[in-house]
Amino acid sequence: MIKDYDQITAYHYASYRPLLHTKILESYLPNHEKVDLGLDIGCGTGQSAISLSAFCKKVIGVDPSQEMIQKSIEHPSVTYQTMKNNLLDFNDDSFDFITFAGSLFYAKSQEILDESIRVSKTNAKVIAYDFEILLSPIFKLLGVSEETHIASNYNHKENFTGLQTAAITLNEQYKQAIDLEITIPDLAHLLLSSKEDYAKLSNTFGPENLFERLIQQLQNKLESENITLKANTYLTAYTVLK
Repeated sequence: MIKDYDQITAYHYASYRPLLHTKILESYLPNHEKVDLGLDIGCGTGQSAISLSAFCKKVIGVDPSQEMIQKSIEHPSVTYQTMKNNLLDFNDDSFDFITFAGSLFYAKSQEILDESIRVSKTNAKVIAYDFEILLSPIFKLLGVSEETHIASNYNHKENFTGLQTAAITLNEQYKQAIDLEITIPDLAHLLLSSKEDYAKLSNTFGPENLFERLIQQLQNKLESENITLKANTYLTAYTVLK
């Protein structure tokens, strides 16, 4: 994985994460009885690990960023630790569920897949999921030009295609469209949580008091304290064969 967030963007990332993780997992695991142990790889500040705890008695969240782990959200069923060099510091056959919530694009490698299989129990589920909030209308509203707002090569549909997958089998893969209601301050946090988007907005409005300026701009343009955004969700689920 690579570290995409500096201190400022990490602050905004920790301040607001869309509450979509549980909804996405529920779409695949409706009314699922809790399993013993789950692992969330690339947990960030812990929102996705906490969401996984709805389906597991205990969850461990791991992330390569010490800064993210330090900002992680406390939860009685979740513990956190730093992951180093794509190695999972756990015994073989430990986990019932493993999730990659928006992290597989950065983490994808044969090594991380092999490690995930190693620490999984037989018939464990490995779930890669993500969501894409459609922010282009907001950037257009704010006057961030197409030249400035360059499309990213990030792949929200990332899965294990292209790797050696003999030890796992594909169960399900799908995309869904949903609505997300969000307040203006949370929208500002969301826009500033990406290093790339932070740079674009800083170039447009200036770096000083950017969060406050952005809130003011959004309030003036939207004339409301809330907005409903469109979002796409993606999920690919595998079973570990061992």
